[in-house]
Order: sequence, then C-alpha cells, then structure tokens
Amino acid sequence: MLRISPGADRVVNQVLVAFGANLGHPVATFRSALDVLVNDGVLTNVNCSPIFSTRPVGGPTGQPDFGNAVVAAATTCGPRELMIRLLEVERSFGRDRDREVRWGPRHLDLDLIAFADLRYVVPGLELPHPRARERAFVLGPARALPLEEIPLSIREIVRSFPTQWPKEQHSQEVFLCS
Repeated sequence: MLRISPGADRVVNQVLVAFGANLGHPVATFRSALDVLVNDGVLTNVNCSPIFSTRPVGGPTGQPDFGNAVVAAATTCGPRELMIRLLEVERSFGRDRDREVRWGPRHLDLDLIAFADLRYVVPGLELPHPRARERAFVLGPARALPLEEIPLSIREIVRSFPTQWPKEQHSQEVFLCS
C-alpha cells in the first residue's frame, strides 16, 4: 500500500484483474471495458498483459476458445467496492451471472484475482482468488507483466508459474492499455 495526497488521504492499492471472453470480439470488448474502468477512475496506472487464446476449462463442450488477459493496476476502491464495479461493467456488456451456465460462453468475465497483500474472505469474494493457483489462463498472462506490478498476495504464485506456455496456448495480440 502507498498513500497519496494532496488534499485527500486516499490509500492506493495494487490489484490484479483477469479479463476473459469467448463470444463477440474479445479484444474490442477488453479495450472497451478497460476504458470504462479507467475513465470512471476505478483503475489507474494500468499495465496490460497480451491476450492469450486458451481452451475453455469446464463448462459445456463445443465452446469457442477464450481470450484471456490480466491487468495490473492501482485503485483507491476497497476490495468489495472494486468487485461491485467489476460486476457492473460485466453487466453493461450483457453478462447475467444469475442466468448463465457455469463456465459457459460469455462476452465478458472480470475476476478480481488479488488485492495488495490482502487475504480476505466474505460472502461472494475471496482474495486472492481461491482458484488462481490452478488457472494457467490467469497466471500465464500475469507472468508476462513485470513482477513488481503484481500484488504481493499473489506474487510468489505468479513467480513460480513456468515462463513457457504449453503449445496450445498462444498470444492473440497485445492488449493495449489506455
């Protein structure tokens, strides 16, 4: 955590947010969703991974491959507020978590993976993300970012992830940050 001023005593925290989609145009969707988060002041100092194409994990068979990326950023939101904002952005892109098939196709999936050095468990939110260690589609893109930009609560997990991706995963294109 670091404090910034002038005028206000706001705490700024490092966060890691995962972006995923396998419907529509994931690259354009990711850029648009990130634009909303940055323009609304939810995320600042963003650093984006490349977008990787990965096979679906779980869910219905026959789904298209997912585009997956992560964003390391700063926020003055608290963890619950940030999660609420991420869910609002998902909804604005057509996601309905109450009606969708678990691990099914989607236009946008935003997951809060880590928040500073925080270990946090409340209904609907656990940090770091409880399945982050199992998700190459999160750790691989995170490994593409400078390690010092990864929140402390997940940095060792990211550091231990192999730098070589399995052959079936490949970078689609660079996720340009705003």
